[in-house]
Amino acid sequence: MFDTSIDLLWGGLALAIVVLAGFLSYLLYSVTKVVQESRKTVEDVNKKLEKIDPVVESTSTTVSSLMQTIDGINNGILKPIESFSQVFKGVRSAAKIFTDKKK
Repeated sequence: MFDTSIDLLWGGLALAIVVLAGFLSYLLYSVTKVVQESRKTVEDVNKKLEKIDPVVESTSTTVSSLMQTIDGINNGILKPIESFSQVFKGVRSAAKIFTDKKK
């Protein structure tokens, strides 16, 4: 009877090892599938980014040239007008002084 119990113990241990090996194999298979899907997703994203890259580059170039144009307008037109308005304010205050003295 003791021999039969040990045989059952070894049989149960062997069955447990087979079940554990099957579970680990399934787990490894699942991880492999996840990695393959991740690789496909990354490749798809890279292809889409390659299509978007020229658009981003042209947009960046357009914004840069627009900023240079706005800076040119600011330096070439707006700042001289601002200084010209300061001159007008000075002339007005001088004219006001003269009109106040006449009164």
